[in-house]
Amino acid sequence: MRQQAGFSLIELLVAVAIIAGLGTILVQAFFTTTRSGIKVDKLTDVKQNGEYAMSVMERMIRNARSLTALCTSDGATAIPSVAIFNLDGYQTTFACTLDSGVTRIASVSSFGTEYLTSKAVTLGGTSCDADSLAFYCTSIVQVPKSVKVTFQISQKGTSPDAFEKASTSFQTSIAVRSQQ
Repeated sequence: MRQQAGFSLIELLVAVAIIAGLGTILVQAFFTTTRSGIKVDKLTDVKQNGEYAMSVMERMIRNARSLTALCTSDGATAIPSVAIFNLDGYQTTFACTLDSGVTRIASVSSFGTEYLTSKAVTLGGTSCDADSLAFYCTSIVQVPKSVKVTFQISQKGTSPDAFEKASTSFQTSIAVRSQQ
């Protein structure tokens, strides 16, 4: 008897199906890993921006000589800003600022405007309102004045795909150390 060398059509189809299945799984794993890396980069950028803005506001408010804000009866500020008088006697105002179509957190003083968030992130929307950046006042007798700061920032220009959106909320309460 003669032995035939080679593969049958069925064997070739099974081999091609197995290779195609493995290839599909590998491609999906590659794209998932790539998308996860992009998401992590965007979240890192958003968190770094928010943490920087919060740390600057926290440090300056805590060390301020006094704190002024236009507060309503429910404790929210009338406008999304708060002003402090620094130990050097100058006034600094923290507020939401519209910068070329991007809502950003800024500190405004007689020395100029310093943006606390980059143009890569936004407070959302095209206007500054209480949903962008809010300051809530607390003032109890014999307790130093304090302010609660809340804001949410997100990556500017993200796609509508929910997976790629990077957004984080920030909130803290800050007490002024000394009232003069």
